[in-house]
Amino acid sequence: MSDFFASGTPTPTPTPVDEEPAQPAEAATPEPEAPAEGPSEPRKAVSSTAFRAAVALAVVFFLGTIVAALLAAQQHRQLQQSKDARAGVEQVASRFASAVLTYDYRDLDKTKASVLALSTGKFRTDYDQNFGGLSELFTATKGQSTATVKDVFVSAIEHDTATAIVVLDERGQGTSGQRLNVDWYLRLSLVKVKGNWRVDDLINLNFAGQGAQPVPAPSGQTTPTTAPAK
Repeated sequence: MSDFFASGTPTPTPTPVDEEPAQPAEAATPEPEAPAEGPSEPRKAVSSTAFRAAVALAVVFFLGTIVAALLAAQQHRQLQQSKDARAGVEQVASRFASAVLTYDYRDLDKTKASVLALSTGKFRTDYDQNFGGLSELFTATKGQSTATVKDVFVSAIEHDTATAIVVLDERGQGTSGQRLNVDWYLRLSLVKVKGNWRVDDLINLNFAGQGAQPVPAPSGQTTPTTAPAK
């Protein structure tokens, strides 16, 4: 057997079994992607939340607008009521001051009716009771007077009471001559009676010593002056 190996005859090498040729890999058909479940649900939730928030803001804005409109209407109504009340007080105060200081001895009943129509309470009672004496005085002195209202200041209005100051000039004449009172101040207290303002009290605010001034003489004439005795 050793000779056999030594004879130099090559030992046959086993032939490897031919491997099957590799088959080309088939292209994998992409499977359809499943809809992403994660992102869509939060997006829907966010959209729904944003919508509800927008609706809530719209409702809040609408309610705020309504409240603001109601407050504005209330303030406007109160302001208008205040203006109407002030205008009513000014009108009655002006008419009353003019009536009480405007008279003519030839028609005193007209003066009395005008004053009583705009007065109430104690003042009305006192004026009515004392008008007889005033009538006799005006008739005896042939008194005539005209009052001109220059301004009315309403100082306070509270519920159904008010206070006003009337500034006026009064020009009068009679048996004693002519007179002119400038910038007279009358303070009137008013109360509301059946929806109408009426004067309840009158106070003359003119300072002591302020009296009638002589009426300037017409042009070309001189005003008589009484010289102090020497």
